[in-house]
Amino acid sequence: FWLKNAVVGVLPSRAKLCRSQSPASSESMAAAAMEAPAEGSTRGMVKRYLGRQQEPEKSRLATAEKRFGMGWNELHAYKEKMLFPVLPTCMGVDELPKDISLCETYFRGLDRCLVQGRENEQPGSPYARMQICKPHWIKFNRCTKRRDELIMRSVRKWEQEYYASLDQSSRQEYLEDIDTKMRYFLYAASHTADEGKKARLELNAQHCAIRQSSLLNPRQNFDDDSVQSTSTV
Repeated sequence: FWLKNAVVGVLPSRAKLCRSQSPASSESMAAAAMEAPAEGSTRGMVKRYLGRQQEPEKSRLATAEKRFGMGWNELHAYKEKMLFPVLPTCMGVDELPKDISLCETYFRGLDRCLVQGRENEQPGSPYARMQICKPHWIKFNRCTKRRDELIMRSVRKWEQEYYASLDQSSRQEYLEDIDTKMRYFLYAASHTADEGKKARLELNAQHCAIRQSSLLNPRQNFDDDSVQSTSTV
């Protein structure tokens, strides 16, 4: 019941031309999205340990998740959660505020805890790392959530200025490009079995929706930022 860690995030670089890039074709995307480890044939069956019958694996996992208040797959999807939000094609990384935490310290702490938990796993308590690594997971989860909020705030501010510099036809094309990307992420998420990748794709789609709404209702975007700033004081 290990997840395959195969996602590597790459932030986009500044583009010389501001022509939007088209997403991958539906066929190639669907093929990549469907790649996920298959369920073992013995999963859910009664196990025997030291001559005694053990409760089914799925039942033990559900009990552990309820006890520790977190999901096993969610805990091990930390590499997908570490990925940055997708920036607009023309926005460079250097245009983000320098004081945004990248959460690298929390990431390394959680990664080290999970690796050690896997190496020292005992047959009688296979989910012990959920309890041991939960403090690391909480700090990492809180950091990435705050990081993404700050990045998206900077994206909305940059994008409004860029959008205002476009002519009417280019503005319409820009909005359609964001909508196309949003539908692509949703389609990819619906064809992905891996829960961690699915959550990341759905979050990317949500970010596209936020960007699109911000451009169509700039005043609403200003009010939302004011409320968020007041709530964090």
